[in-house]
Amino acid sequence: MPRIDGSIDIKAPREKVFAYISDVAAQPEWCKWAKQAAVTSPGNPGIGQTDEVLMQVGPRKERVEGIVTEYRDGQYFSRRHTRGMQMSESYSLLSIGDNTKVAWIIEYTPPMGKLGQLIDVLFMVRLFEQLQGDSLTNLKERLETAR
Repeated sequence: MPRIDGSIDIKAPREKVFAYISDVAAQPEWCKWAKQAAVTSPGNPGIGQTDEVLMQVGPRKERVEGIVTEYRDGQYFSRRHTRGMQMSESYSLLSIGDNTKVAWIIEYTPPMGKLGQLIDVLFMVRLFEQLQGDSLTNLKERLETAR
């Protein structure tokens, strides 16, 4: 299972950053592969919250469903797909003075079996890394200019 790690420092309080990134419905505002997103379970954010996201990595669009598997308010959360592309992602936040360091880990299984693994080595992993980096830059710009 390929793993992609990214991080960025954001000039904003940890609580504000966490509230924004843990709102899956807001992902299309900053995450490059999230084209549409909605929370599908009632109630407050936390373990068990479900969502549906239309994601696009490369030319392929896919509707995926996810569930929050770990959640500690203001500090970290993880979610994994329960339908569609096999993927999990984790976000950890750390206050450093007036800044927040966001660490984002993505693990996924390339679709299409052995052919997908070959495509991943040649293309997909680099595309995912680029999209993650661009998404972190978008997140930083959005939160630092929304003061």
